[in-house]
Amino acid sequence: MSDNELAKQLAVKTGELLVGLRNHAHSLETLGDESHAALAQEILGSEGDSIAHSYLFEQLTKLRPNDVVLSEEGDLEVARTSAKRIWIIDPLDGTAQYSTGGPDFAVHIALWEATSDAPSNISVAAVSVPMRNEIWTTSDVPVVPTDSSRPIRILVSRSRPPREIATVIAALELKYPDRGSVEVIPMGSVGAKVGAIISGKADIYFNTGGFYEWDLAAPLGVAIHYGLSVTDSRGDTISLNQANLRVRDVLITRPEFVVSVVSALAGS
Repeated sequence: MSDNELAKQLAVKTGELLVGLRNHAHSLETLGDESHAALAQEILGSEGDSIAHSYLFEQLTKLRPNDVVLSEEGDLEVARTSAKRIWIIDPLDGTAQYSTGGPDFAVHIALWEATSDAPSNISVAAVSVPMRNEIWTTSDVPVVPTDSSRPIRILVSRSRPPREIATVIAALELKYPDRGSVEVIPMGSVGAKVGAIISGKADIYFNTGGFYEWDLAAPLGVAIHYGLSVTDSRGDTISLNQANLRVRDVLITRPEFVVSVVSALAGS
């Protein structure tokens, strides 16, 4: 099985596992008993991340025993500075949406290779958004629909929208007056946001509040494969597998909006 096939299979199966677990938790809630409702919340609040991580770690250890696995739920001190191949995974991105019944959670699977000439060294990536029946991978034939007749749509974090949003909106409305008022859409997982841009439902996502490599690695790989621009807020390439796993900011957008958004962020 190729790395691309493995990434896709793991993303899909982990998504199915998470949906099954959530359905089970919701069945407990419908029993009307407070103890069962509390158990359901516990399952959704913690077990989803843990079970998804255990499944992915087990599969990657078995199928790629010589590779390193970096996971949000795993050992963050794992030796990786000299590793040639590192799977950067987020077993459940968008835990809050998952635990509250929302559809915008995702599974992220990415392979970082030291010898890869791909942007940010992400040679393989898969993002599953199971409640939308979406799977985006670097083995797809990339097609990104466009619709220049509708307003420009910016995706932002549900919990931490960027403080620069008003400045970016003003710059885009000035540059593209024929597109009307810019629309801002809150959404959960980074993977779900990238999927929305790929499918033509949105145009831009930026985050200046910071997050971690596992939040970004797979969405970055898929977005670039589909022809989107992925940079930091200054328009520079993002390096991954760094000693500090914190990523300061990101801009994922259709290429035509890069200059306007980067300029707006620079002046904010």
